[in-house]
Amino acid sequence: MRNLMRRFNRNLLLKVAGYNSVNILLRIGIGGIMSWILARMIGPNGMAVMGNLRNFFQGLQSFSVLGLENGLVSYATQYKEDQKPLLETYGTAWIASLSITLLLSVAVFLTAGWLDAYLIGLSTSYAFVFQAMAVAMPFYVLFVLITSLLQGFEWYKQFITINIIINLVIFAVSVILIYAYALSGALISIVIAPIFQCGVGAMLWNRNRPDIKLRSILVFGYHSERLRPLLSYSAMALASAVLIPITYIAIRQDVRAVLGDVIAGDWEMLQRISGYYMLFVTTLISLYVLPQLSKDFSSRVYRSTVTHFYKTILPLVALGLVAIYLSRELIVSFLFTEEFVDMIPMFKWQLAGDFIKIITTVLAFRFIAINDLKRYLIAEVVSLSTFYIANYFMIRYYGNNGTVIAYLVSYLCYGIALLLLLRKELFKNS
Repeated sequence: MRNLMRRFNRNLLLKVAGYNSVNILLRIGIGGIMSWILARMIGPNGMAVMGNLRNFFQGLQSFSVLGLENGLVSYATQYKEDQKPLLETYGTAWIASLSITLLLSVAVFLTAGWLDAYLIGLSTSYAFVFQAMAVAMPFYVLFVLITSLLQGFEWYKQFITINIIINLVIFAVSVILIYAYALSGALISIVIAPIFQCGVGAMLWNRNRPDIKLRSILVFGYHSERLRPLLSYSAMALASAVLIPITYIAIRQDVRAVLGDVIAGDWEMLQRISGYYMLFVTTLISLYVLPQLSKDFSSRVYRSTVTHFYKTILPLVALGLVAIYLSRELIVSFLFTEEFVDMIPMFKWQLAGDFIKIITTVLAFRFIAINDLKRYLIAEVVSLSTFYIANYFMIRYYGNNGTVIAYLVSYLCYGIALLLLLRKELFKNS
């Protein structure tokens, strides 16, 4: 036991995973309760509508910060001992992101009626949801800048603590809104989340890091030489911010047209379940892999970081996915209503796709760490175009399971593309 604890304390990845597991277990618990509530309060049809709104809002959030999150984490890691370039980088990102966000907020507010008709399309008007979204968007900018500093400085405990408190606050607010206003409350809870994220993040930063004032870092200041390298990171994230929501919305609309709203809602709920456990891995990648790869761009460090991650985390992930598969009927019967039973056969394809996604995501972070826009875009286009094309044929041939089969196919193709694009770093000494 003592040797196990000594190994744990020496292994940074295991320490981060240990801290992060508390946050993820909480998220899974909250997600399970929220799924139970949503299944009974809004049903599969409401879930399909929520999926469209969530995809749109996520894309808009990436645009609002110019997709700079990963770039800021990378530069915070590189400049954490050099204040001048750090302040110049964050000052430039702050003024650029806030300017774009204000323009987007005005555009969303003015087109709220049209967005409601296209993305929600119900007899009741939900234009007020998009107006609330416009008001909340600027708060997201400050939250991203705070969390990117925490990740880049490798302050793992503070980052995870902030996320735990944010999850609890947003959960409480969401439950109140859903029980009070049903679908309207569920939609509003999605779009006002940045207000609570920003408030909690700023408050806890000031309490836990009184030696470093946020206002000393987040100062307005434009430096063109700092903006240019950030724009490559921006292009990567914004391409994903456009392509991913458009692809998923198009797929969901096709599923609704071919298989109906109920199956589209089943798939959306399965995406929510997937999102809960996938968050454990994606957070680890952002907290550990990206800072490690940003310190040293050599192929040797890249291979050792990826190998260490695979050896340490993949066995745990595989066990978790097997446990979820074996418990799939229990999960559906406990969390959902009988309307969602068509989801059960989808699990095996979704879980297999998620496992391949984890393997490929770690590999692809090389592009973000070294700011390689070209290869990133090639891989992203391969993944999403394969998903869209495969889904078109799969839902017409395999029916209800078609979308999740297409999901697995898309990540297998993505993995092949990454092996080709990263063949020098992975297989040649340099």
